[in-house]
Amino acid sequence: MTTEYDLLDRASIRQHMRAQRNQLSPQQQLQAARNLSQIVLSQPWFQRAQNLALYLANDGEMDPVVIMEKARYRGKHILLPSLHPAKSGHLCFAKDTGPMIQNKFGICEPDPKRNSLIAAKQLDVVFMPLVAFDASGGRLGMGGGYYDRTFEFLKQSGLNKPRLIGLAHEFQKVEKLPVESWDIPLDCIITDKNAYNAKP
Repeated sequence: MTTEYDLLDRASIRQHMRAQRNQLSPQQQLQAARNLSQIVLSQPWFQRAQNLALYLANDGEMDPVVIMEKARYRGKHILLPSLHPAKSGHLCFAKDTGPMIQNKFGICEPDPKRNSLIAAKQLDVVFMPLVAFDASGGRLGMGGGYYDRTFEFLKQSGLNKPRLIGLAHEFQKVEKLPVESWDIPLDCIITDKNAYNAKP
């Protein structure tokens, strides 16, 4: 529990958590990814889901690579986010097996011009990276707002799909995050130690 950071602004929390994340060795990251995957695989919503959006870990993020392998083995469809070519500030999703490019942030993603895109509403579960979280579903990302804009429709529609799942190290948990009006809350956060169900 990182209570001393609770009252700090988002930029300070982001800076502190990224520094902590990047101090982990590759071995520590892989062990955390394995521990986290065991918790994910035991969740009923994971067992039911067919279309899973994951991400390629960057900047010390919790790596979903083990989840990806296990999901593929179970015959689930793996999709990755790309920066939307037509809707600025939004994400689109494509299968992880097609042509890849580097986006403007230097992150590898499916080439949105050479892959069949899948609408966000067709996804069952979206695994999202984060910098910090609280147990009520608050998520602090890198500050670009891409996930918030892409899944804004969940606020208005009353839909419960896709389910938004944050992946994190346990030390990324804070008591309470400062929340903005545009923030889209997570359904659940899974760490290498616990599952925090923010919504029933």
